[in-house]
Amino acid sequence: MILIHFMIMLNESFQKLYIQVSLQNFSYCVKNQVSNQVSHIKSFTLDPYKTIEQQLDVFFDKEEALQSGFQDVVVLHHNNLNTFVPTALFDETSLGSYLQYNTKVFPTDYFDYDNLPQSDMNNIYVPYVAFNNYFLDVFGSFTFQHINTSLVQHFLAKSGNDAVTNLFVHVGATHFELVLTKQKKLLFFNSYEFQTKEDFIYYLLFVFEQLQLNPETQAVTFYGNISTESDLYQIAYRFIRHVSVADMQTLAQTLSVTYEELKQHYILLHA
Repeated sequence: MILIHFMIMLNESFQKLYIQVSLQNFSYCVKNQVSNQVSHIKSFTLDPYKTIEQQLDVFFDKEEALQSGFQDVVVLHHNNLNTFVPTALFDETSLGSYLQYNTKVFPTDYFDYDNLPQSDMNNIYVPYVAFNNYFLDVFGSFTFQHINTSLVQHFLAKSGNDAVTNLFVHVGATHFELVLTKQKKLLFFNSYEFQTKEDFIYYLLFVFEQLQLNPETQAVTFYGNISTESDLYQIAYRFIRHVSVADMQTLAQTLSVTYEELKQHYILLHA
C-alpha cells in the first residue's frame, strides 16, 4: 500500500497543467513531463453572457483532471493584443505605448510582457486579468504568458542556422499567425483574422508583397488546422509555388493525442 501511494504521488509530481484562455474558449491539457505524453485534453466554448468565474467554476467542478496535483501550471493568454519589441528599444515603464499602434488601449488596461532573452526581444501584451485572478485563487501560484510567445519560440527553434528564410503559418479556425525567420532570428510576425479563403490568401499575399518575398521561390510551411485537401491550402497552392503542410502524424502518436487534437491545439501542446 505504501509503495502504491508513493507511485501515485510520484506520478502526480510529474504532471504539468497547460491552460489556454481567450474570450471565446477555455482549453487545457495535462502532460507527463517524463514521458511527454498527454493524459487529458479538452476544450470548452465560453458563453459571452455569463461571467468567466461562473463558467470556470463549472469546468473545475466537473473535470476531475483539473482537480489533481500538478508539478506546475502554465496559462497561455490567447488574443491578438501583443507586439514583439527588440530589447534595445524596450522600456518596461512604457508598455502601453508599444501597443497603441496595433490596437486601441485604455488607461485602465493592464499590460505585461514575456522576455525572450535568446532572441533579444520582449513580447508585450494585454493579459486577461479575470482569468489570472481566478487561477490565483485555485492554484496559489502559476506561470502565465502570451500564446504567441510560445508560438514564436517554437518556430524559431525550427528555423535553421543557414541563410534560408523560413516562413511558418499557423492556422486556427478564424485566424492565422505568420512567422518569418532567418538563422533563428525573428524577421516578421503578425496575426490575421479571416472568414473566407479569399481573406486568407489576401493577407498571405499582402505579406509577400510588403516583405518583397518571391512566391516562385519562398517556401511556406503550414501548421495547425489545415490539410492538403482544405480550401485554404488549395488556394495558397494556386498562388505560391512551394507550399506544404507539416507532417504531424508521428508527433501525434508521441504525444498520445489524435491527429485532429494536435491540429486544433498545436501551440497548447507545444508550450
